[in-house]
Amino acid sequence: MSRAIAVITASAAKRLQMLGPVAQQAVEELRRELEDNPKLGIRRGPVQGNGVTVVYRTRLEPREDMPGLTVVYAYAPQPHPPAVAIITVTPDDVDKESQT
Repeated sequence: MSRAIAVITASAAKRLQMLGPVAQQAVEELRRELEDNPKLGIRRGPVQGNGVTVVYRTRLEPREDMPGLTVVYAYAPQPHPPAVAIITVTPDDVDKESQT
């Protein structure tokens, strides 16, 4: 399998700016990993009507100065070269977890 081109969308990058440099670095590391392993996460299903592009979800565990993050990305193996777009980054609800 050839390497995929992996990017972080503008909306995901904007969210990452609000989450800080640790989150930005963690998602950048994930982006690089997705270049070699674009099917890393849990498959959520095909993009409606497309049949080729698949949506995946993965989780980044909490780190110092970063809550746990759920990252959703789309993987399109065709046309060549394969492509990955990180489309959303959602932090854990820290307040909710501390109440349980």
